[in-house]
Amino acid sequence: MMAGCQTLGSSRPENYIAHYQDYPPEVKRFQVCHDIHCENLTPVTLDSKAWSQLARPFTQTAASASQEREQVKSAIALFEEVVGPIAKTGSDRARNISGGWGNRDRQLDCIAETINTTTYLLLIEQQGWLKWHRTATPEHRGWFTLHAPHNTAVLEEKASGRKYAVDSWFHANGEQPEVVPINQWTSGFDPEDTKP
Repeated sequence: MMAGCQTLGSSRPENYIAHYQDYPPEVKRFQVCHDIHCENLTPVTLDSKAWSQLARPFTQTAASASQEREQVKSAIALFEEVVGPIAKTGSDRARNISGGWGNRDRQLDCIAETINTTTYLLLIEQQGWLKWHRTATPEHRGWFTLHAPHNTAVLEEKASGRKYAVDSWFHANGEQPEVVPINQWTSGFDPEDTKP
């Protein structure tokens, strides 16, 4: 179910998440959503040990854009693992499954996932870990494409301008997000459709 996963547009990723966060994400401090629609935020400060852990996927500089996207997948999963105990989102389940919509706290919908993943991408970029990509403005798909409303974080290849969805909503906390070309995602991509 993706009802309600619709949000404001913006020309820059920082402006997009500013609609929800009190201050821009920085390595020294940032905020993450901890419930659906990002109604509530948890402030996060990480120590040097945590940042060293988060840097592991980028130990070797990526030799290609596709290799860097694989590094990003690992890094987003690590961010969720590291931040989960702080924001108490470690039990966030895949999609909008929460055992019932009565308990909205600590279960993330696509809005919260998009904001958190975009925050992590911006932090990765601030650390200088990206060579081939930059963080782009999140994308939305919905009624005009005959799909239920849904959002995703986005990476853009610097050289080609190609965009890739970085969608963590499909999976539980700490699992790698789906990273697919944005036109594939906009056309209704769902990893369940690709299973044999």
